[in-house]
Amino acid sequence: MSGMVWYAKHLLSQKDISSELTLIDNIIILLIQFVLFIYLLFIYFSGSLFHNAFAESPVFDQIFITDEEITNQRNDWVQTYGNDSTQLMSDYTNLLAVDYLSDGKTLDATLWLDSNLENASTYSQPLKRIRYGMLIAIVSLPPTSGYNGANYNYYIESVDGKWNEYLYQLSSTGSSALIESKTNYTESFGGHIVGPGYVKLRLNLSSINYPSAYGLSFYTAESFKSNEIRDFTSWIAIPPATLDILTEPETIVIRQGETQIIPAEIKTPFSNNVTNIAFDNGTDFGSSGLNVSTQRIHPPVFEVKVSPQTPVGVYTIPFVASVLISTTNSTGSTSTPATAPVDTVTRVIDPEFQVSKKYPTIGHITSPANLTIDVLPPLTINEIFMAFWDTYATPMAIVVSGIVGVLLTFVVEHRRSRRKHKKI
Repeated sequence: MSGMVWYAKHLLSQKDISSELTLIDNIIILLIQFVLFIYLLFIYFSGSLFHNAFAESPVFDQIFITDEEITNQRNDWVQTYGNDSTQLMSDYTNLLAVDYLSDGKTLDATLWLDSNLENASTYSQPLKRIRYGMLIAIVSLPPTSGYNGANYNYYIESVDGKWNEYLYQLSSTGSSALIESKTNYTESFGGHIVGPGYVKLRLNLSSINYPSAYGLSFYTAESFKSNEIRDFTSWIAIPPATLDILTEPETIVIRQGETQIIPAEIKTPFSNNVTNIAFDNGTDFGSSGLNVSTQRIHPPVFEVKVSPQTPVGVYTIPFVASVLISTTNSTGSTSTPATAPVDTVTRVIDPEFQVSKKYPTIGHITSPANLTIDVLPPLTINEIFMAFWDTYATPMAIVVSGIVGVLLTFVVEHRRSRRKHKKI
């Protein structure tokens, strides 16, 4: 009887332990599920934050460009509206130079103007608007997208002394979408500074989705009543492109006293349309009896001449090449479409789409590059023989074998024929 009592007590104690373990297990499972739930919520709500934290466009140091191709800065205006410019073309929109840089998150640009004094009244004249901006072309998008190759239009604008900021996305359909805007500012804001002889712009690259490669055309605009003029720069490649050169053969090896014609390809991620090649001495390079000249610009062909007196060694020939870039399929001026796009709601032609026919469509990448040439001594008699043997040994062996085979066949047949005649 006592044994039965002990067994019953033992079962009850085991049951208590089992129920206690089950409770602890359930608590642990609930805690794990709660932590997993919180983690998933964190990932869901902060995914975009992580994306923005790590997304980045190309980073590059400060670059300075000038309007070198135009000798008289007042002659490169573009009339975008009307036909009267007597109240326009002021020093405040005469664009002389631009410098720009990026940390991958923002693009900072300084537009250098012909004005050297700060005069706030210029920006508050009735019926006058002054604009400072940049066109942006995204390389990953087709050339037919946007307004004449431009995918975004970013600018600040002064109207009656008030500053406004706009970023528009442009579509080839003739419509634009407002991405960001700030209006009615009475003084500098958000990193934009208008000073004597300069304007500083700052674009948050997250607003255009951190492009990995893009083009820029900076501009100024000035309008009075129904007339407007603009001053554009040519298109600039971002990131600043370096030139890659490929030659045929890949390694240029030439011997003293020889001349070689070397086809080449000069390219960038944006274009391989070479428009100019210049050496330090002009159109060709000459030193120590080594002469390199350009026989053709596009596609490039170089002629390399080495005199018998040129010292043996490896030579690095520096040159500068320019490559044409284009935001449209054609490098010429774009034609006006037969039917201009009309907004389906307001039935009004988008004015900026009409202006875009006068946007610049080309630019140039100019960058240094090098040709590497290995000059060797002339071939010795032994090397000439070995080269001849390496080239012709196998064909000669085949020909000689064939001749020997024919001769042996002839000799065997001749001996058989003589033996037959002797037996007769």
